[in-house]
Amino acid sequence: MRADVEMEVQCLTPDDALDLFRKKVGEITLRSHPSISELAIVRAKKCHGLPLNVIGEAMSYKRTIQEWHHAIDILTSNAVQFSEMEDEILLILKYSYDNIKGQHVKSCLLYCALFPEDGRISKRELIEYWICEGIIEDNEGMERAENKGYEIIGSLVRSSLLMEEETNKVYMHDVVREMALWIASDQFIVFAGAGLHGIPKFMNWNAVRRMSLMSNEIDRISGSLECLELTTLFLQRNQRTLVNISGEFFRSMPKLVVLDLSENSQLSELPDGIS
Repeated sequence: MRADVEMEVQCLTPDDALDLFRKKVGEITLRSHPSISELAIVRAKKCHGLPLNVIGEAMSYKRTIQEWHHAIDILTSNAVQFSEMEDEILLILKYSYDNIKGQHVKSCLLYCALFPEDGRISKRELIEYWICEGIIEDNEGMERAENKGYEIIGSLVRSSLLMEEETNKVYMHDVVREMALWIASDQFIVFAGAGLHGIPKFMNWNAVRRMSLMSNEIDRISGSLECLELTTLFLQRNQRTLVNISGEFFRSMPKLVVLDLSENSQLSELPDGIS
């Protein structure tokens, strides 16, 4: 899959980077072993000053010298695969992603990348999507499932993988979003806010699980896509242009459980089979 995203990387000075990293790691961790402060300097340098909030949070739970050595070894051994600084930063961020506890929490984070860059996401809507997708189970009741969703959002905010705006919205830092799209590239198609006028052309629709074409200028959708694994399709906010979707379009999407057509004011009727 692909996503057209440009990422501008700006670094802190080495001293500022180290100060920020130490603040995120915390004094308890830094004092838990005499050598950890020295390793913190090594770790901060490997981060190029970015994105230290995220990686510092991941390292704050590692209290032994062996854990710190292991983390640095992982970065060092994998860094040879990456020639560009942006790619190295994605690798550093992925280490934080890999340290997330629970595959369902990882899936929740990746789901946020379906929204446009810098897009503000309603917490309530996000949790509804997660529940519909089955990422969060609702077999113990909707209230418990929603509470679980808010707990997951809170943990991602505390890890600096999501940013909070006011009390009811979150968003992803552009570098974190780039990392999420990179990880999910085999199963996601994301052209959110890309100025599209039609459905993008792609060779292997069968592999697509989630697709976001929201906030574009698509006017008509016809034909059929064989998306046998597709579970989420975002088509919302094509409001000035989208006037028609053929019923045939959805016939080869047997696993589709999340379809968002909201904020399409020119769409006067739903396709056949959609209610």
